[in-house]
Amino acid sequence: MSSQLTLTFGETLAYSSESFVAHGGVREIAETIVTLAAEKRFALVFIFGVPQVGKTHLAVYCAGLLRSLGKPVEVLSGGSVAEWCIATANQGEAQAGFSLFVDDAEGWMEDPAAEGSFTAAADRISHANGLLVLLSSTPVSRLATAQQIRSRIAAGVQFEVGLAEEEHLDAILKAMTKQRGIRLSTTKRRFVMERVARTVPAVAGYVARLDKTGRSAASSTSIEALTVALLGGAGK
Repeated sequence: MSSQLTLTFGETLAYSSESFVAHGGVREIAETIVTLAAEKRFALVFIFGVPQVGKTHLAVYCAGLLRSLGKPVEVLSGGSVAEWCIATANQGEAQAGFSLFVDDAEGWMEDPAAEGSFTAAADRISHANGLLVLLSSTPVSRLATAQQIRSRIAAGVQFEVGLAEEEHLDAILKAMTKQRGIRLSTTKRRFVMERVARTVPAVAGYVARLDKTGRSAASSTSIEALTVALLGGAGK
């Protein structure tokens, strides 16, 4: 009986396009990005989502869609864009159709020195008729950024990551635990989903607590670890 209760932790995996669950809250975003890329003209896309809603994985997923269509793509964190601009300044024009996804974009755009690098990045991508996709935990209305940046965002396409459908939440929990190297049976996932708030951020927060709880214990059973992680945050 005890062997059936053991919670197994493995190696944390990198995000991949294949492991992303394209639920209804992101499907239109992904479809629009693919459509815009096919039009072969510059477009700026701003995606707002609350913390832990899956923006990083969404960026990886959309970048993978564009790569599958033969488009050159790069995914960066907001803190590394200025350095990227410097590194690419003397490389000539970007490849045709080049797209740049910037995760945690608010960390870049709210930097007082961001206006120059933002203009450089946007111009480089514009000349390539590609996409500049910004993913942010801060909505446009609250961004403490230069007016020029705000104006260019306003002229682009804006989205907010929406809610996942009920039927996709188990698949999202399965994907999140697998990504962290945690193996949960269908029964154990049902145990969790009956007790955690039914939103992507709530599920993500729970998985993070489960990961921390399980890995910090010398040994644990699944029921103990699952319950302790539930007690560490809000339920329904």
